[in-house]
Amino acid sequence: MENIKQPNILVTGASRGIGQAIVETLKKRGANVMGHATSDPNLLMSDLSVDGAAAILWRTALDHFGGRIDILINNAGVFEANPLDDSDESWIANWDRTLKINLSASTELSRLAVLHWQARAATGRIVNIASRAAHRGD
Repeated sequence: MENIKQPNILVTGASRGIGQAIVETLKKRGANVMGHATSDPNLLMSDLSVDGAAAILWRTALDHFGGRIDILINNAGVFEANPLDDSDESWIANWDRTLKINLSASTELSRLAVLHWQARAATGRIVNIASRAAHRGD
């Protein structure tokens, strides 16, 4: 196993709130951190509601870190109103977007991280952050 002095960490949903605080705190502790956002040019930009965006984000982060990511923090998430009385087409589109960002992207990134670590015979860590909305049924 390789000797890692400072971990390379990818944090999704890092433009504000918890994600931004995670990036700032880890950087203060000396970690190599790169955050992700949908539309912040200071971060790795990727719209995780788009098919294939998670894989592109992973490859971009790998390039940024010189081919090694040690920790993945899945923090990206959205909550947008999705009224039951919307048209079927609108309601399904909103539901699909929420699932892609809040669930599918995290799952895809986690898979890519595990495959990355297996290929390198290395260990890594995944931190998944979820909303309390899961308990409310939002």
